[in-house]
Amino acid sequence: RGMTLANRVVVSPMDMYSAEDGVVGDFHFVHIGSLAHGGAGLIYSEMVCVSADGRITPGCAGLYNDDQTKAWRRIIDYAHAESDAKFCLQIGHAGRKGSTRVAWEGMDQQLETGNWPVIAPSPIPFYPFSQTPREMIREDMDQVSGEFAAAARRAIDTGADMIELHMAHGYLLSGFLTPVSNQRTDDY
Repeated sequence: RGMTLANRVVVSPMDMYSAEDGVVGDFHFVHIGSLAHGGAGLIYSEMVCVSADGRITPGCAGLYNDDQTKAWRRIIDYAHAESDAKFCLQIGHAGRKGSTRVAWEGMDQQLETGNWPVIAPSPIPFYPFSQTPREMIREDMDQVSGEFAAAARRAIDTGADMIELHMAHGYLLSGFLTPVSNQRTDDY
């Protein structure tokens, strides 16, 4: 729409799995700050989860409380002040791929302890060794839709220039689009 970039260099989103309780910290500040100093026209965040149960791993960034919003604002404000870069917050929900270890501890492997329940269009695990998700009911869909809306409002509060919905890689929203993971017989 009305957003103009300084150039066509775009930094793709890449999960860093380095947040604590969903709060991005100094690691993210330095990482994104250095990308801004590098001259990119647009920098994407990693997938920022809309709820604690929507995380891929315990190290995933979130946008479902005030501390997380404040931490993102600090980073985005710095990128804007120190560069011409625009910033996009990519929001998503892990769905049936959630509640797993950070990549360097066993990518896509279930947590050894502290697993949270996962939801999906149908009760089909992503991998044979993955947790079996609970099939979503209409109330779950309403709740998750509300979480996306709340995260989008928080993204605006961070000063982000753009918001993107993550609808790929087998996460929740993309799970509704394929018969591989959506074997429902209802309207959804």
